[in-house]
Amino acid sequence: MNRYQIILIVGVLAGLLLVAGCTEQATPKSGQTLPPTSAPTSIATPLPATQAPVTQTPAPTLFDSQVMEPPADLGVSVSVQKDPVYSNITTTFDGGRGQTLVQSIQARITLSDGRVIEQDLGKQKGDEITTAGTKGADRVQVVVKYMNGDSYLILDKKIELGRAGLATATPTKVATVTTSSEQGLYEGPVTQPPNSLSVTVDVNKEPIYRVITGTFRGGHGQSLISSIDMRAKLGNGELVTRQIANNIGAIGEIQGSDGTDHVQVIVSFKNGETYKIYEKTFGPRG
Repeated sequence: MNRYQIILIVGVLAGLLLVAGCTEQATPKSGQTLPPTSAPTSIATPLPATQAPVTQTPAPTLFDSQVMEPPADLGVSVSVQKDPVYSNITTTFDGGRGQTLVQSIQARITLSDGRVIEQDLGKQKGDEITTAGTKGADRVQVVVKYMNGDSYLILDKKIELGRAGLATATPTKVATVTTSSEQGLYEGPVTQPPNSLSVTVDVNKEPIYRVITGTFRGGHGQSLISSIDMRAKLGNGELVTRQIANNIGAIGEIQGSDGTDHVQVIVSFKNGETYKIYEKTFGPRG
């Protein structure tokens, strides 16, 4: 073997040893610890915070209060009717003593299906608005605002179709205010029913024949009347009662005395409430 072959073989072996040394993994010596290899760290991305929905409670209005009649000098009236066929609700301003002092009138109709409709009502006597109602019980409320800044909820009632197809009203409940005394007359002061039940009876004593006449003039509560009694405690001590029909113009008559006659008018309604709406003492000639 010549010199060149020997050199070639030595070179190849040296190359193989070099390659083997580079690819061999380092082995720790006895008692030596290699540093740990750190694993890749995942960074958590925070989720955006979810805010709880905020529920705002609407501020209370006069529609959430109780019915309150304004003072006599501000008194006005609003009537409501429901069409027995189409269920349309008609709200009418009937005027009153305080009509010229009214700034605005607002009606809220809450239908039996949950819908709420608010409308402005004119302040001239006879002004009206018509709302499409339902076959169920619909609630009608009316608020009157005056020029002096005062406001009143003057009407709050439910109207529905009666058995005969006629519109009937469910008035706001109030306590019965009259009680019968041992003498047959009713004790307590004269008390007018709420606007939804208001009615009028005129009473006069004829000066010559001394006949006491009561005449029914109607009102918002006309269709809700159960009975109208005109009672008179005559000058001779006799107690007389006459019933008056709830038809406009209907009359009741009592033969008065030539002395002092005490007369009352008692109205009872179908909801069980009773009111003494009139009381007066007449002399011999009225």
